[in-house]
Order: sequence, then C-alpha cells, then structure tokens
Amino acid sequence: MTTHPTEQSAPADDTPVAFYDHLLPGIEAGRYRITVEQQLPAEQLPGARLDPVEQIVDVRAAQFRLDPAWVHAVYPAAHSQGPFNGLLPHITLNPTALPWERESFTAGVQNPGRAPWLALLLFGEGELPGDPNALGTTASVTIRALLDGDAAVSGPVLDRDAVDPTLLDTPCQVVDVPGELLAQLLPQPSDLAFLAHVRTGGEDAAPVEGQDSRPGQDAHAVITTARFPGAGRGRYVAHLVSLEGHTPPGPQADGKPVRLVSLHSWTFTSCPQSGDGFGRLAGRFTPGNGEHSAAPLCPAPAAGLTEELGTLMEQGMVPMTHITESGERALAWYSGPFLPRVAPELPRPADGHFPDADGLLLHEPHTGTFATGYACAWNVGRALALADPGFATTMIRLRHQGRLRRATDRQYATYRRQLFLSAPSAGPTARMAARAAALTPREQFEELLRGDALDALAPALGIPEDDEPRPRTVRAAPAAYRLDAPKRSSAPPQASPDAREAAAWLAKLRTLSGVPFDCLVPDQRMLPPESLRLFHVDRGWLDALLDGARSLDRHPGADATTDAELDDLLDGQGTVPTAGLLLRSALVPGWPTLRVEARTASGTTPVEVIRREALGADVLLMLFEKMPDRLTISEPHQGLHFGVDDQGNVALRSLAPGEVGRPLGRSVPVGADPALTVTTPVGARVLDIGRLAARLAEDVKPGSPLSPAEFAVQLVRAPEQLTLTFEGTTR
Repeated sequence: MTTHPTEQSAPADDTPVAFYDHLLPGIEAGRYRITVEQQLPAEQLPGARLDPVEQIVDVRAAQFRLDPAWVHAVYPAAHSQGPFNGLLPHITLNPTALPWERESFTAGVQNPGRAPWLALLLFGEGELPGDPNALGTTASVTIRALLDGDAAVSGPVLDRDAVDPTLLDTPCQVVDVPGELLAQLLPQPSDLAFLAHVRTGGEDAAPVEGQDSRPGQDAHAVITTARFPGAGRGRYVAHLVSLEGHTPPGPQADGKPVRLVSLHSWTFTSCPQSGDGFGRLAGRFTPGNGEHSAAPLCPAPAAGLTEELGTLMEQGMVPMTHITESGERALAWYSGPFLPRVAPELPRPADGHFPDADGLLLHEPHTGTFATGYACAWNVGRALALADPGFATTMIRLRHQGRLRRATDRQYATYRRQLFLSAPSAGPTARMAARAAALTPREQFEELLRGDALDALAPALGIPEDDEPRPRTVRAAPAAYRLDAPKRSSAPPQASPDAREAAAWLAKLRTLSGVPFDCLVPDQRMLPPESLRLFHVDRGWLDALLDGARSLDRHPGADATTDAELDDLLDGQGTVPTAGLLLRSALVPGWPTLRVEARTASGTTPVEVIRREALGADVLLMLFEKMPDRLTISEPHQGLHFGVDDQGNVALRSLAPGEVGRPLGRSVPVGADPALTVTTPVGARVLDIGRLAARLAEDVKPGSPLSPAEFAVQLVRAPEQLTLTFEGTTR
C-alpha cells in the first residue's frame, strides 16, 4: 500500500489530524488470469515442456451498493439547514481504501493521478429530471438490468463475468443525469484525485445517526465535491456515484442522459446569510450585548422593587404562588439548584437526612414568607423515585433486608449474652468452666430447652440489656440540626447488589437527570433566547433531592445502617457537580458536537465535565466539578470542513515539515476569481480544481505541484471559536 503523509494538519488540536493522498490496495478489484508455466532445462528430454496451467481469479469489492455502516459522516448533515454557500459538501467513509479499489472510467482512459472511482455530485432543485425537488429520489433497477443496458440512457460498460452471479437479481439505486449537466459538474479525470484523500484523527461535525463522533486515530476516506451550494435559499441533494465503466464527461453525441449508480445520498437546505452563522451567534455572548451576554443565572431585574426584594432576586430567588396544605394561596420564594452565588451550607438533622418536606420550608425574614426551594427538591426526588418502579422496588427491598439483618443481629446478641454471661452464680471459676464446656451456643440453648428451663429463660430473653426501656421525655423544642453529616463507619461491610444499584440510581439523580426543567429554571426570563448563563450548584438542593428519593419506606431509627451504607457508596460514585452553564442558542441544534471547553484561570488545567446533555431543541446543560474561569466555545475541530471564508478566500497554510497547517497570514481570492470559480450555464458555482491547485502551489510550494493531501490542507476551513473570561464568579 502506498501513502503520502503530510505531517500534522491544521487546525491544531489535542487530537492530531493528518492527511494522506490515498491508500492504495495491494490489488484492485476485477478479474485476473493467473498463468503458470514450467519447463525443464534439458529441452532434448522427452516431456521437457509442460502445458501451461491457467486459473481465473475474481477480486471482489463493493461495486453497486455500500453497507450503510461504512458511511461514517456527511456534511452538511442530512436534512440540515444553514448558510452552506461557502463550504464544499463531503462524505467520510470507514473503509479507507474504498475509493481506490477500482478504476474510474473505462480502461482506455489514462489515470496517472490515481483518481478515485467514486465522486460526490451535488444537484439543486430542478436539475435532475427524476428528482426535481432535490428530495433524494432514485430509481431502483436490478444489477442484471444495469449491465444489460437501456437504449434510452448511457449506462456503464462493465464485465458481466467479473460480477458475482448471486448479485445479478439484487436491486441497486441509480440516477439519470443529463449529459450536459454532468459535463459541467464533474472535473476532468486528472483533477478528480484532488477531491479524495485519507484522514486520520479529528472528529466529525455531523456523524451519521448511530455512528461514533469521538476523536480518534482511526483513518477515514474523504470524498469532496467541487461545487458550492448557491448563495440563495435552496434544497440540494448529494449523490456518491460510481464512475466505473463510464467515459469522461463531455458533449454527448446522442444526447442521452448518463445513468450513474448512486451508492449513498442525502439532502440539505442552504440558506442565505441571515445572522445565524457560528461567528454571529457566538459573538452575542460577549459583554455589551444586553441579555445575550454571558452572565450569572438569575431573574431579570424589575423596576420599582425595594432593595430587599432586589437582593433576593439577585440571589436567584423567584417569587411564586405557594398553595398551603389547607388550600390557601400565598406568596413564596423559590430557588432551584442553579444559583448565581455560592449557597450557604444547609443544616442537617441529627441523623443526617431530612425525613419530610415540611422540615425544609424555610422562613424568609425580610418578606415574612416561606422559601420553598428545598421542600420542592425533596418532593421532586420522592416523585421521581415513585415513578421508577425498578428503583422503588429495589429501595424497599433494601430497607427490609437491612431491618432483617438488624433484627437477626440483635436476637443473636441476646442469645449469646444469656448463654455465655448468665451462668449460675458460683464464682468466676464456675462461669469460665461453663463457657469452656459449651460446644456451641445453639447446643447449649437446645439443652436448656430440653431441661424444662423455658419458663426460667423467658424473662431473661425478653429485652437485651442495651435496649432496656428508659423514661421518655416529651419536649416541645424542634429537632436538632447540624451542619456536618453524621460520621460513618470507616470499614463498611461488603455492599449488597441492591445497595449498589440504588446508589448508582441516586448518583445519576445527583446530576439532576430526570428533574423537570421548570425546577431548574423556574422563570423563562432567566434564560432568554440566544443567551449563556453560568451558575453555582446548591449542594443543599441536591441533598434534599436525594433525601426525597431515599424516603421510600424509611424509618429513621431502624434504617440507620442502610442509610450509612448508601452514603458510603455514594461517596465513591464520582464527583458532585458544583457549577455549570446553560446555553440556549441555535448553536445547539446547528452544531450537534459543539465544543465547549472549561478551564481554570491559567488556561492550562481543564475543568472536569460531569454531565453534558441537550435539554430540548436548543438548550445545552453542562455541569462542572468547579466554576471555570475561562470558557471556549468553538466549532467542532475536524479535518473535514472544506471551503472558503466569508469573503470567498482560501487561507493559505504552511506545508513545511513540522509546521504543516500553520496559517501563513495571506489568502487567495477564490470566490471572486472567475478563472478559479466557474459559474456554469445552469448557475452552479464549481471550482476549477486543476487551476486552483496550480494557483495555490505558486504561493505555498513554488516549483512543485500540490498533492491531494496538500491540496486538502489548503482548503481546510479553520473553525471559529469564542473565548470568554469570567471574574467574580464566586460571589
């Protein structure tokens, strides 16, 4: 196999990206004849010359259909909308050598540049007769019918004997393209090599559904089209077609349309620039853009409020209607788990857990009303636990198992104390002799029962010494609370499967999974459209949420051991979130793998992301281990975004060893140069690949032509990013 590395390419990232010209297979697909001849050195010997032996070998590869799993990613994403007029659509394939496993065009066409047999063609509305609305409609024919040909179209000329006979009656998808249109859209054979390359590393902006988009060093083949979507709004369909068996595009003498095998297709809509590009959307979060600017999460200030009320709202409190147990309506203050400040530590009961929501209704002295945030958290946790039958059953079973163990331990302790410490009062020597003579507690107990001692043992076995009833004192004072959690045993016993399952469920709930969005953001004005909000996570709110979920069938006295076991397991279930952000923007649906990097003030230490999830269509939630000092929002860093910038220029990049991909600070105007971007009679904007490659070589590699990998490096469109620095986030 032959590869052409171009070192690490731009954009620079934690995951290196490298481009290669191609990955050639050891042998191309097709039919081969192997001839073996053998001749003895002495020609005069009888039988010195043997008849040659021939064997036909078929090397088979994908030809008429592709496994859907082979399509790693497409851009723009299927059915997406956006300003794509400056980008070149592309497709990423998992089989790295797939584009070079066959010959493009017929065998009589010279192919010195190792042009791929696959090409990506882009069609607009009204261009394909069989798909006037660019919906991706294709015709289905059998492979046998394709090979037999159709008098109305110009199809591929292929060797029927090289096709697997079992596939002849299987269908394949085809599109009939007018010959004149194909001649305008498809580059020359020598230029096709620049539209295919191999990439390693990086990640994809819009992976195909079900495919993994995480960065890695896996290699992928990339096929790019030479056509830009139009500047106006319009729908487009991209077809990955086979060029095998065809002649190069050109004027067709018979005027017949060309039948191409479509191996994969998808549609998207290109919209004109309307202020919804990445740079414009992200730029709104900078200071000075009013409610769009990044700010702490709190209700919007209202005019005419007193200083006390304004202070409460700045602390994240929202006035809401509170319905009491008697049905009366009153004003109360609510605060969710996300606050613009660090919340004071919530005092806990003596046993460390809140038994009900009533004890969490706090009095707000400035307004004489209740603060219901913690009580709401307790009720939400209990409701979520009851709504999950699996967790509810596990929790109740765990409680019963704990009580059974406790009762068994108490009873065994009672038996042991009575049998070993209640021997006849004959002095220490007699008691020691009695203990030595006893084989086991069970045998001694059975012996006492056989000796008519049941009546004598009954009073003694009634109540253990440490559980003797004590005088009860009724107090009117409230229960004691403390700030620190009760101490737990340093060496807990081996946890049961139910305890581990319950702890895992509670740990997920601790990241607010499943909590209604209204409980997180009680007022929609706290998170207006196109805004970014930072917050601190109230640990007391999380504790109340978990206590509500753990309240199922809980008895404070009988379940202390089970509670301690769950506490110990929760301590080992990962980091508790202390901060986070909410992003409500068109960036969320438009860039599914939007990069959001949180770092400390130095900018070198990343902040751990505990949870990242899209809540709804346009809201992104991220929870961190601590409040970040620096936030970077950027387009997905991947080596697959190709095209020109907003001004229609190609930014030149260095190809020097060790500096591949470094911006050179100058560019080549492509969009405004009619020699480089040709507008065809149908209105398509198509790159003249050969001229563009020569023009770029003059600037970045004088005296030498560009390779396909080096050409791809120049067309990489650098991802835009926005860095925000925060001060005073610990108030």
